[in-house]
Amino acid sequence: MKRTLQTLLDQHFDEYRRHHGVSLDQARAVSRIRDCRTARLGGHIQCCPQGHVQGVWYNSCKHRACPQCSGLPKERWLQHVQSVLLDCPHHHMIFTLPSELHGLWRFNRRRLTDLLFNAVHSTLKTFAKDPRYLAAMPGILSALHTWGRDLSLHPHLHCLISHGGLTEQGQWREPKKAVLFPQKPLMMVYRGKLLAGLKQALSEQELTLPEGRSASSMTQLCNQLGRKCWVVHCCARYDHASGVAKYLARYIKGGPLRNQQLRHVSQTHVTFSYQSHRSGKGEVSCLPVATFISRWLAHAPQHGKSSVRYLGLYSAGGRTKLNRARLQLGQPKVSQGEFISWQAYLIGCDVPRVCDVCGASLIHGEKEVPVHHAA
Repeated sequence: MKRTLQTLLDQHFDEYRRHHGVSLDQARAVSRIRDCRTARLGGHIQCCPQGHVQGVWYNSCKHRACPQCSGLPKERWLQHVQSVLLDCPHHHMIFTLPSELHGLWRFNRRRLTDLLFNAVHSTLKTFAKDPRYLAAMPGILSALHTWGRDLSLHPHLHCLISHGGLTEQGQWREPKKAVLFPQKPLMMVYRGKLLAGLKQALSEQELTLPEGRSASSMTQLCNQLGRKCWVVHCCARYDHASGVAKYLARYIKGGPLRNQQLRHVSQTHVTFSYQSHRSGKGEVSCLPVATFISRWLAHAPQHGKSSVRYLGLYSAGGRTKLNRARLQLGQPKVSQGEFISWQAYLIGCDVPRVCDVCGASLIHGEKEVPVHHAA
């Protein structure tokens, strides 16, 4: 049997759920992935105009964490982002959450996601307004990742920032230095804003505390973290933003694990491969089935909560200013571009294009397949 996340969940998730708590978001993700491309989601046929049926295709689940049907959503997202990004150098910055706060994250993921985005965005806006650095509004794209490459918990925010922005007078301005913002002051401001948000949430009793922790002990932890250096990584400047966008697309669509990474699945253990961020080499991890499922579930997307947000010139309300910046850089206005249909996407795949019977061009998905739900 082919090793996939879907077959693994089919074999082991029901047993896992009998012994472990599962949130609604996690249950929804598993249900969608287990149903992906099965009779339970219905299907469509591939036929020619004369009605000669060439194939039956079950529908995809379209869930953000599904590694089986992420190809088309990834291409659509990439097309949208690349149509918006300015054709100019960009900076890639990564803001991490200290490991001491991981316990709080597990119980308050939705609230801490907002606090993380707000702290990072507020920090970037503070530095962008400063005349020592830019004094202009750049374009910012931020994407949340919650995992390390071994599926461990590692919440962090990737930010793609244009090397320059639009002033209040509507003029394009580039920063005075090759480095957009200084790393240590950036870290200190981000640290202060996030800790202030956490303390306020604690004082207003908005957070669920880990077992054995009180609000006063968590406040004390925040005070201790305020004296430590946090990890804020500023990558070397990129001449073009498309490379980083392609990197982010791999993680925004499809979840933290690709089916190709699964090496072996037994009744007791799961073995998977990954590229180590520290060594840069391929490594293999073997985990008990329950531990593997628990790690994967920790990264299931939250329903109705976007993991990608846009700020400044790249925000939905900033199109007029973005087009003004594009004009000054000699670039055309933002265009929506042609929507990538799944039929067009299949052209690049190994799928028959003409009828075996009459030679006419095939039509994809024109008729629904009468599929019955499995008993």
